[in-house]
Amino acid sequence: MTNKNYSIAMIGAGQIVKWGHIPNFQNVENTSIEAICDLNEARASEIAAETGIPNVFTDYEKMLNEIKPDITVIATPNVLHKPMAIAALNVGSNVLCEKPLALSYADAKEMMDLAASKGLTVNVGSHYRWSDAIRAAKEQADAGFYGDIYAARSIWHRRSGIPGFGSWFTRKDLAGGGSLLDIGIHALDRALYIMDYPTPVTVSGVTFSRLGTQGLGLGGWGSDINKPTDSANQFDVDDLSWALIRFENGSALQLQVSWAVNNETQFVTEIYGDKGGAMVGDQDQVKLFTRLNGQESDIEVNVARSGVSSYQHLTNNFVRYLDGDSTAEVITPEQSLTSVKIIEGVFRSAAEGREIRMDEL
Repeated sequence: MTNKNYSIAMIGAGQIVKWGHIPNFQNVENTSIEAICDLNEARASEIAAETGIPNVFTDYEKMLNEIKPDITVIATPNVLHKPMAIAALNVGSNVLCEKPLALSYADAKEMMDLAASKGLTVNVGSHYRWSDAIRAAKEQADAGFYGDIYAARSIWHRRSGIPGFGSWFTRKDLAGGGSLLDIGIHALDRALYIMDYPTPVTVSGVTFSRLGTQGLGLGGWGSDINKPTDSANQFDVDDLSWALIRFENGSALQLQVSWAVNNETQFVTEIYGDKGGAMVGDQDQVKLFTRLNGQESDIEVNVARSGVSSYQHLTNNFVRYLDGDSTAEVITPEQSLTSVKIIEGVFRSAAEGREIRMDEL
């Protein structure tokens, strides 16, 4: 353990920075946020004034070279993650990057390889694995309750949850994809984490853009929430994606995500083992299934509430890991790369209409 104080620079001044990264890092004693950067200088300046950040930039390379932060947080359109992370690594900064880490396995591996060569860490913001419900379900996996996990299903269906028509989220040239890259990453990590990240072998996937192109399914946020929109010109990403992933150990995972769907809202991860199973929802929703003395038994788990958000857990663990705490838990490079490879496989399968082998990527 060290007594180092970590200087932090933020690239991006969106809502996730304002309500997520800034307050969570400010809750960590041995960190100080030294700068924030955004092309929208007025927005960056407003957030800086509200949160006590001393420096505002509109050029991230200038900020990195002047501040030389110990940690750079990247929360920008997805296509910028790779160049910004590489720039940060090249000035000696560790990186916490919003998901997705990159748009391809090759790009993500290049980022991880550069970090390893410099003795630095790149972590990704897949924070839902630190939710109380997922932690409780994972504890049961570690204790052997499920036995051999041979199948899982992870669903995140928003009935109306498109984050702003015409925002960077709904433009393929800036985001690279829609619901799969935005919330699919979280749904995928929830399941893989409980399954202990088995090695994927093949992926079959389909993607659809059916409601967003009609101007339907707008969520309760977004840049044009109160403005009319020409959605046909401002929505060219997926609003629903499904996939089947097969793993080297013989298990399988079904992934279903949507921003907009004519069905009920769902947020659940299901685990199927030869000794027990689970249905894991949000917050404190965990139900276990097994057989006791020959009788089918359902168990409602009394999930212990930590009182700490999953984002705060992510931040705390990241800083503790950099500080040399061997008990700190971070998303490993191998896990990050596996997630990116699976998502890339889904998009490629959908585009080519066939199953994709992981060794093709």
